[in-house]
Amino acid sequence: MEKAALKGITILEIGDQLTQFSGKLLADMGAQVIKVEPREGAPSRNIAPFYKDIPDKNGSLYFWNYNTSKKSITLDINTKEGHEKFRYLLDETDVILEGNKPGQMKEWGLGYDNLKKDFPKLVYCSVSPFGQDGPWSQYQSSDIAQLALGGIMAVTGYDDVPDAPPIAPTGGQSYHLVGYFAAMGIVSALLYRDFKDQGQYIDISVHDCVTVSTEMSLPYWIYQKEHVIRQTGRHALPSRSVRWNLKCKDGKYILILNTYLDVKRWKNLVSWLSSHQMEEDLGDERYANDKFRAERMEHVTDVLECFCIQFESEYIYHTAQSIGLPWAPIRAPEDMIHDKHLNEDRNVFASVYHPEVNESFNYPGAPYKFHETPWNIRKRPPLLGEHNDEVLHSLHMKL
Repeated sequence: MEKAALKGITILEIGDQLTQFSGKLLADMGAQVIKVEPREGAPSRNIAPFYKDIPDKNGSLYFWNYNTSKKSITLDINTKEGHEKFRYLLDETDVILEGNKPGQMKEWGLGYDNLKKDFPKLVYCSVSPFGQDGPWSQYQSSDIAQLALGGIMAVTGYDDVPDAPPIAPTGGQSYHLVGYFAAMGIVSALLYRDFKDQGQYIDISVHDCVTVSTEMSLPYWIYQKEHVIRQTGRHALPSRSVRWNLKCKDGKYILILNTYLDVKRWKNLVSWLSSHQMEEDLGDERYANDKFRAERMEHVTDVLECFCIQFESEYIYHTAQSIGLPWAPIRAPEDMIHDKHLNEDRNVFASVYHPEVNESFNYPGAPYKFHETPWNIRKRPPLLGEHNDEVLHSLHMKL
């Protein structure tokens, strides 16, 4: 018998980019997630790149990534007939996960207040850019706008480029953050329902999620009234730190975290440098003193820079870790794909078979490991409307 954390839970997902990652996480944990799409399909089905570069609603690699293990039905939810069919589905539904414009579900007569009397155990999660009410509720948004508003962009940038502006981190971060928070909120509400036999409403704002997740800048301002400084490839802090990213012989960079040094780590580092006769004056015992070393950290970094350029990044990484230094190579996607630790030790990537094209593809795997209720991508992303007959036939209905 299949063991899954959320087996037996049915979720109706009525949304797209704001809800798709949360829906995927819950589906891969065993929930039956039914994606309710308009006849033309969710907008993200039109996002490139496509399989073999052929535009196809069932071939968007973007859609594939965020919709594993789900089912798909098509329903004109903005019609009276669609409303009625949707309400029938609720008889067997535990959770509604929706990402429509605030107030839209209520206009359709499908808001939480419209449903809670007839479905008191229903968990209803609304995900929106700025929350369901208030003056910002109807504001327009995007992932990059959220990274700007939430403070992440303000602390991302360069200090070695004159007058450098803030820059955008890699895309999708705000949608990933809200996806994790929504999944956690839904699971928490289901646990509450188990104890109290009662559902509840969850209002999740992308802006809230990004703001409370922004590193460093908020705590420093709240407690010290100090602004942090953007710094190239390292933490934004109120004071400047020395370089952390040094080039290696193979052209890759190593993150050296040279401020994360105590007496033991320092002595190990100097011993390592000495084994290659590259310690210069760092063998002087005065460098073991934190204050002395901190005042000369630029020089220390210069010595480490000369050292790193002589060796391959993987050698530096593994040797540094073996002596207790929290260093790491800065890796490109192809490095991660071929990483033996990720592939063999952790099984981070999952192979998923697509019968329509008779191929298997590697997907990002579980962000966690359950030993009693294993995570699993149970099926490739659904074709548009693939489960109309299965889902609606079970309710003795027809599209």
